[in-house]
Amino acid sequence: SGYYAQNTLLGSRLNTNIGDLAASITVVTKQQLEDTGALDINDVFLYEANTEGAGTYTPQLLNRGTARDGIAGYSNDDGIPFGTATANRVRGLGAADTAQNNYPTISRISFDTYTTNSVEIRRGPHSMLFPAGGASGIVNQSTSEAVLNQWHSTVSARFGSFDAWRASLATNVPLGDKVAVYAAALQDRRGFQRKPSSDRY
Repeated sequence: SGYYAQNTLLGSRLNTNIGDLAASITVVTKQQLEDTGALDINDVFLYEANTEGAGTYTPQLLNRGTARDGIAGYSNDDGIPFGTATANRVRGLGAADTAQNNYPTISRISFDTYTTNSVEIRRGPHSMLFPAGGASGIVNQSTSEAVLNQWHSTVSARFGSFDAWRASLATNVPLGDKVAVYAAALQDRRGFQRKPSSDRY
């Protein structure tokens, strides 16, 4: 079935067929995240319609006549920081609200796909999910969780420019018929052209 996902919780908080919802909803499956090499919300937005991430969009903030780059982590006068997690927009309007398992989260803290099962993008306002949903929409991360009667482990590694490397481990261990344990670990280092700057996760 490829990347096809039939149902979503993002439309009405109930497990509903996407074809029955009068909303623009896209479900990005775990397999699609792995095949596109997506690490965060900006990587997901590279391949989805009506979305722009840090790879294709640079928000500029005007303060006292000076343009600031929103990707660089600039904070405006009220102290709200900007960075790569909010350097995106949906439907050309602005950064979407974010959620984890249908609970609101802080959009300035981006999710990482090593603990992600799927990503659901709901374009447009939707007050049923949040009391004050923005006009851009909502991006919901469904996290990986323990599964009964299924023992599996995954190890992955990747390398990139400027001495960047990333290693992750995920394992699911069933303990009897009613309990299972899921654990995941990540070590991620991203380098930049300017030395000695780097990001470590």
